[in-house]
Amino acid sequence: MTQRPIDTGSARTDLTTHLAMHSLFLKNKGGRRLELRLANLEGTRLRGFDLSQATLLACNLSQTDLEGGKFRETDLANSLFIGANLKHCDFTRANLRGARFYKTDLAQARLDGSDLRVGNMTLHRKGAGGTEVVSREFVTDLSFCNLEEASLEDAVVRKVRLRGVNMRNANLSGADFSESDLQGVVLLGARMQGANFLHADIKDATFTVNDTTRRLFQGLPAFTEHLNNLAEIDRIVAAHEEWVESGGKAGTRADFAGRKMKGVDLRGRELSTISFRGADLTGAQLGHAKLAASDFGGANLAYADLSGTDLRGAGFEGATLRHTVLEAANMTDLQLRGGGALPVRLHDAAVEWVDFSGAQIPPERLKGVKLRDCTLPDQVTP
Repeated sequence: MTQRPIDTGSARTDLTTHLAMHSLFLKNKGGRRLELRLANLEGTRLRGFDLSQATLLACNLSQTDLEGGKFRETDLANSLFIGANLKHCDFTRANLRGARFYKTDLAQARLDGSDLRVGNMTLHRKGAGGTEVVSREFVTDLSFCNLEEASLEDAVVRKVRLRGVNMRNANLSGADFSESDLQGVVLLGARMQGANFLHADIKDATFTVNDTTRRLFQGLPAFTEHLNNLAEIDRIVAAHEEWVESGGKAGTRADFAGRKMKGVDLRGRELSTISFRGADLTGAQLGHAKLAASDFGGANLAYADLSGTDLRGAGFEGATLRHTVLEAANMTDLQLRGGGALPVRLHDAAVEWVDFSGAQIPPERLKGVKLRDCTLPDQVTP
């Protein structure tokens, strides 16, 4: 005998009972499968619940706390998850077509084999001339979500809006991102073997140029533009190194103020006294570079690696240092030839989740600086 699924509509008063019935259904102990349509569950706290195989069509789950929940093979088409907490959730093989996750935290979530393509909804509107049937398409939207260390293995993410998404260290193996909007996405450390980015828009994306990205992004206009930009930056740095080595008699001093430098690899290079004011250095690889007296005022150094760098006298006023690595960096005062010293300046910088371990920095240079969840040097106390 086939059981009739529950349809609670927008009612929330009996939700606890319906969840209990669904739990019994999953355990093959009777109960009934949960089915919600157009239900408003905004702000609900359902941490750790198992809603696998349920039907939640066009439901409002915005601002909900669903951390650790299970949605395996759940039908969530056209539902809203705006601002929800979905950390560690399991959406394996879920139907997420047309769902909107704007600014949602999906860190370490599993979306393996899920379907995130465009969703469709049929609406019946009553008017003077009778009932009008209207069909609408909804593009799945994960813009500005956090998918760090999430797994989207073999997921269908075709024609999805993914602007500004953080997918650092995510597993994207075999996923289909063809024709998707990936502008400004962070792909540092992501596993992308077998992924498909055909006709995807990766403008301003942050990634490391290697054999994998060359193979996956080959032919994309934004990738060609990115490679040309990196080649030009390399030429400018070479001229700057010549300028430093010759004492200003040859070459040209570099100026990268306001420049787009996402994911640039300048490890070990001579970059002293360069202005990076207002530059976008998201994910830049600057390990062991010489950056003494350089100006990073207002620059974006999110996810950048400055480990082991010479940062004596560098200025970071108003800069963004978020998930930035400054491990073993030399951030002491720069002794000037004419006498005196130039200190490292961090005034008004946004310093969050920064690794200062082993860095050489006078404790007084961090006084008054707002440090959020940072790893500090041994000689500095929070």
